[in-house]
Amino acid sequence: MVHTRDKGEECPPPGGHQGFLDIGRVIGLHGVRGKIKVAAFSGDPSGVLAAKTLRLSGGRGAAPGTIGDYEVVTAQRAGGCAVFALSGIDTIEAAEPLVKAVVSVRYEELPSLPEDEFYWVDAVGCLVVDETGAPLGEVVAVEPGAVYDWLVVRRPGREDGYLPVVEAFLRKVDTAARRVVASPPEGW
Repeated sequence: MVHTRDKGEECPPPGGHQGFLDIGRVIGLHGVRGKIKVAAFSGDPSGVLAAKTLRLSGGRGAAPGTIGDYEVVTAQRAGGCAVFALSGIDTIEAAEPLVKAVVSVRYEELPSLPEDEFYWVDAVGCLVVDETGAPLGEVVAVEPGAVYDWLVVRRPGREDGYLPVVEAFLRKVDTAARRVVASPPEGW
């Protein structure tokens, strides 16, 4: 299973994200005490509820390029979203400018995953090889699909190839070793 850190956009390789990764967007307010409601790009907010700090970029009332770091006071799941109370934001008026902001969390605050799962950002930059070890290309992005996600593989001298993120085609994803062993479909 693949977990997203950035829905549908190219993700920088580890070390290039400056410690924060985009995980969602503020879609509204919750209650009358300035809590923000965040829709996770992955569709599942459970992984971000343990965050201690949120970085908010932009927003309805922010100048372009505005970034603010906020300490999380409380976090809960509500209606498929994550709801956060942030230090220093305790009124609707204070929270309103944050609506539409992109929400990022510290990379190290994301939950660890089981061995057979990976975050999209960790796959970007990995070398893709076939089962004999012959190089096929490099992962440049991961894109969401209706049924399964796709690794976008830059193939030297050819158009980018799309590998379905399913066990039949991805034999092993070792993000620590920066290597993906694949068995591409015929004609790939």
